Amino acid sequence: MLKTNSKQAAENVRAYICDRFDFTNYDDSSRPEPQTFPEIAAFILKCFRSEKYSTPEDFRYYHTENAAFADWCAGLPSVLDTCYFYNRSAVDDLGAILEETDTEKERYTEEAAENLLTSLIYKELMKGARQ
Repeated sequence: MLKTNSKQAAENVRAYICDRFDFTNYDDSSRPEPQTFPEIAAFILKCFRSEKYSTPEDFRYYHTENAAFADWCAGLPSVLDTCYFYNRSAVDDLGAILEETDTEKERYTEEAAENLLTSLIYKELMKGARQ
């Protein structure tokens, strides 16, 4: 089992994000598809902010950007596969990232795993976009 703040866990989250990144609906000739993790992270965050904060009033509904990001993820955005909110087990996804056994995964409810996984994704996107 990995700690959530370990280097290996961060690498696993980055791989998870890259595997679930989908540029299909954003593909046009004016911009190339992001290739590196910093490019992917910046692109996902740009999509999140433009989709979630379409008007200035939208900023008032959330106490933190992390909370807004979680709400956006629960809406199943097309740029990032977050189906662990819908039809895939967040416990299993989180367990794979943290390299947990079945017994260790039992500590989490689906809701707790959704929250932690979304938080880890947001944290890595923010770190990646700053690179």
